[in-house]
Amino acid sequence: MSGPRNLAIASAAPGPEPSLLVELRAKYLDLSRKYAALVRRLGARTGDLLKQRTARTSVYRLGFWALHATGGGLALVTDGMITTRNARWHELDVGRGGWVRDAKAQPTTYLHLSQIAVLEAAHLPERPPAVAVRRYRSVEGGQVVELRLERIDSPAAPVVVLAQDVTEHVRAEQELSHMREALFQSEHLAILGELASSISHELGNTLRGVSTRAAVLLRDPAVMAAHAPLVAGLQESAEAALGSVRKLHELARSGRLQPGPVVLADVLQHAVEVLHLRQPHGAAPVRVETEVPDLPPVLGTASELSHLFVTLLFNARDAMATGGKIDVRAERAGDQVRVSVADEGTGIAPEHLPHLFQPFFTTKGSAGTGLGLWLAQSTMRRLGGSISARNRAAGGAEFLVEFLLGTEDRALPQDRAPARRRERIARRG
Repeated sequence: MSGPRNLAIASAAPGPEPSLLVELRAKYLDLSRKYAALVRRLGARTGDLLKQRTARTSVYRLGFWALHATGGGLALVTDGMITTRNARWHELDVGRGGWVRDAKAQPTTYLHLSQIAVLEAAHLPERPPAVAVRRYRSVEGGQVVELRLERIDSPAAPVVVLAQDVTEHVRAEQELSHMREALFQSEHLAILGELASSISHELGNTLRGVSTRAAVLLRDPAVMAAHAPLVAGLQESAEAALGSVRKLHELARSGRLQPGPVVLADVLQHAVEVLHLRQPHGAAPVRVETEVPDLPPVLGTASELSHLFVTLLFNARDAMATGGKIDVRAERAGDQVRVSVADEGTGIAPEHLPHLFQPFFTTKGSAGTGLGLWLAQSTMRRLGGSISARNRAAGGAEFLVEFLLGTEDRALPQDRAPARRRERIARRG
């Protein structure tokens, strides 16, 4: 009985589904749709969070750059183009005569900093940390700008470029370096001065002995009858050499001499004599014409002023490769005395004029030290005077030196000289 009944139930025709089953199926489909929606929202949210994290990092970096860009130029390079820049960048963008890479043997000239920023950004590594620091100098004017480039986060992120004007910083570094060298040179010259003083003392003793023996021979009738011109010439040569040794001794002590009244005509005559003595054999002829009226003494030291005018005369001679004339003129102007030294040479290049009196600046290459004019200016400043240079309309250069009058009330007191140095000089005679 049970078998046929079961078979009848299994083979019965399908009828309408129970309401419970329909409801369960509908809820399942609804939950499936909600699950899929949640999965999509979760994926979108994850992407948004990643983007926000990247954006926050970029904002942090941009904030850092903005903080350091106070007073500096700020630009963004994206896809090989400047996309953003501040007002200071516009001010720095165009350099006088263009920009060149600092400390490069054969630099390329660029008209705009923007062009440089794009080229430098293209050479940054694609993966962070990607940072580069470069310095560029304007062709005219000597302005120096330091560029710092940094790529933010990813290869596709923009490159931030910060431009800072570091001209004064570079100048301070150069002046510090020059000051160190100048101090070294000063110490070196002091040692040479001590050596020269010692040599001049010993050489003076020898020459005085020669002069004394020559004087004895002059009193010998037999010697004079046979060698009168020779003995007289020997004594004259010894006296002239003693005069040179005395000048060398004074020059070795020039750093310790106190300023006082100096007869300018004597100093100029001595400088001209040194120029003629140091004229190389076979060099083009140089003629010096002086016009020095009767002037009151000027404030200074004979040795320092001799060195100053020897420097000016040598520079004038070197500027005239084919020879020429040097004009030296002196005149009184109120309570000052003005001296001009003019040549017929090539003149001074306009770009060299601002640097002419800077230490170690020279246009003579390895043949020059770059200290002569700097020492001349230092001397004139210490003496309350001045020295300047200009180009002549007729060609050549002209140096103007202005001195204070060397009245007694302007002479510095002798007790300011170090006692130890005075004792050393006294012992050496």
